[in-house]
Amino acid sequence: MSNTPETVLIVGAGIVGSALAHFLSASSVPRKITIVDRSLNPLVGSTGHAPGFIGQFNESEVLTRLAVKTVAEYAKIPGGFDAVGGLEVAFEAAGIARLKSRCEEATKLGLRAEMTSIQRAKELAPQLVDDSRPAEALHFATDGTANAGRLTSFYLEHAKKAGVHCVQADVKRLLISNGRINGIKVQDGTSSFELEADRVVLATGIWAQDLCQDLDFPIPVVPVGHPYTHGRTRQPNSSKLPFVRWPEHHVYARDHGDRYGMGTYDHRPIHYKPTNGTAIGAWIPDFEEPLKIAKSFLPQASRDEFESATSFNGIFSMTPDNMPLAGRVRSVQGLYLAVAVWVTHGAGTAKFIAEMMDGLEVDQKTQVALDPERFRGQDASSLEQQSLNGYKEIYKTAEAL
Repeated sequence: MSNTPETVLIVGAGIVGSALAHFLSASSVPRKITIVDRSLNPLVGSTGHAPGFIGQFNESEVLTRLAVKTVAEYAKIPGGFDAVGGLEVAFEAAGIARLKSRCEEATKLGLRAEMTSIQRAKELAPQLVDDSRPAEALHFATDGTANAGRLTSFYLEHAKKAGVHCVQADVKRLLISNGRINGIKVQDGTSSFELEADRVVLATGIWAQDLCQDLDFPIPVVPVGHPYTHGRTRQPNSSKLPFVRWPEHHVYARDHGDRYGMGTYDHRPIHYKPTNGTAIGAWIPDFEEPLKIAKSFLPQASRDEFESATSFNGIFSMTPDNMPLAGRVRSVQGLYLAVAVWVTHGAGTAKFIAEMMDGLEVDQKTQVALDPERFRGQDASSLEQQSLNGYKEIYKTAEAL
């Protein structure tokens, strides 16, 4: 058996790629690891603008387990995760019934979840919850918020200390021949060159489709535009607030410490292909009215915080089943994907990939649910439409049986 370390290239230095570099570099398997990104500082992908909500429960048991594992990893990092809790508020009978169902299912999976009154929700998050109309709430005590930038920096710095090499360059295409990956072609300014590797992992988020054009199966990772807004800067509250969701209206909000933030999915889904090399797109006028409606769920004093708001179009990835594409590409030896992964599942997914690459036994249900080739043989345009259709149900995912 050869003692020569295998060479591994990780494309993408966001939270998933950096966490993977960290986990692989801590493994007992000898490797020469290189992580490649067009910008190592600042982060230009979706990690750089992620609002940081970590809601662990999902109708998909696979995603719930990944989220729980992710929180366990983030909690090890100073300043990486705040277990402030999460609230979901509903007004109508159907919405309240869904919250009760989510509470029951979450409890079965071992999460701390309980239904509570709107008055209790107001006590937990007085600046974000308006109790002026009848409602009920679901409280997840161990949910919280992640500092995606701090987590990514931690993983990348520890990976570098363990010997991981970093290359800042544009990845142009995969080098594939005879059914296996041989490396990647990159461009640094005006010069281009090739990096060879035994194994390549794509953790490229919204750019996955561009790099996977030579594969013989669809990679339906559809970039979509999404509005998020920050209120004006203020003094921090005396205590940290849970994040809040209004699932009936596809709205969410959180306290960032020195300002509030809100986002909404209550608008027509917009396929937004990035053109400027970052995951921040041009502002879309259609976002104005949904954000105005979103702010109406806040108490009046907090609505006023958004009078001089700063809003942006944060691009992220959608898939037809709201699940990541993560794992070994069976038809191309040595190629792995870890794309369309939210911060909520970042470390858990990275650890899953690392264990797979180390030859360890991984959960079979997770492997099947995240299989990068699961859409093989399906029509690309139909898959894109399925991805867009699922935009408003982003928090409600169930893997196929």
